[in-house]
Amino acid sequence: MFGRWITGLIVVALAVGVWALWPRDDTNSTTTTSVQAAPTTSTTDPTTTTSTATTTTGPNQETDIIETVAEAEKVLRELWFGWFEGIYNQDEDRIREVVASQSQLDAAIAAFDVATFTEEPSPAAILLSDIEILRADNSCTAVWANLDVSGFRGPGAETEGVHILRWSDSRWKSVATWIHRDDLWEGDCEGQLEPLS
Repeated sequence: MFGRWITGLIVVALAVGVWALWPRDDTNSTTTTSVQAAPTTSTTDPTTTTSTATTTTGPNQETDIIETVAEAEKVLRELWFGWFEGIYNQDEDRIREVVASQSQLDAAIAAFDVATFTEEPSPAAILLSDIEILRADNSCTAVWANLDVSGFRGPGAETEGVHILRWSDSRWKSVATWIHRDDLWEGDCEGQLEPLS
């Protein structure tokens, strides 16, 4: 008799334990709330939670790191098109969209009256080859590439070098171009960018 009583208590205790742990759709249940609410009961505000979710998609939520040759080619083509279009139209604002250094802005403005074009620049006429990413992080990208713009500048308008890009105003912009791969271009990747005058 005593054994049946103990067995009955054990069965009841197991049933209560299973019932208490069983997940329910009832949002008023204390057990369900503690399990389901764990991800949302942090003390951070919803903005921080959203920002954290964005961070998981890449190493930096503020910049679009250039990781492939195809990405580097696309960015370089956009920057060089903006550069040449700005010079062709003598449009300083267009140049400011694509450069992040005063020396580059000054060089473009100086070319307004002296640069020659055989036709209006176009993205399709900007040919890039031998592309190699030398550095790519959230603040600086260095790309070795051959640039051929003879399609709108005339024969011989071809150069190769290291193109230094910095993240500024929520986009990549040109800071400098170095002729040799082993030049001291790393210095252009360091320090803060000065605002253009």
